[in-house]
Amino acid sequence: MALDELLSTIVYSVLGIVLLLITVVIVNKLFRLDLHRELVDEHNVAFGIVIAGLAIAIGVIVAGTISS
Repeated sequence: MALDELLSTIVYSVLGIVLLLITVVIVNKLFRLDLHRELVDEHNVAFGIVIAGLAIAIGVIVAGTISS
């Protein structure tokens, strides 16, 4: 039984990471942004906070899915 729970946790974690990456790519294409330039070259702190919030939101969704 514990092996099944471990496997489902790993699957949901990987799924959450993939969803986060897909969401970032969609936001990048939808708003025609250059994420690397905004974060690294221009040091846009506000944009970094938005991306961090997005990561936290996806993490909360995945955590809620795993716990239910």
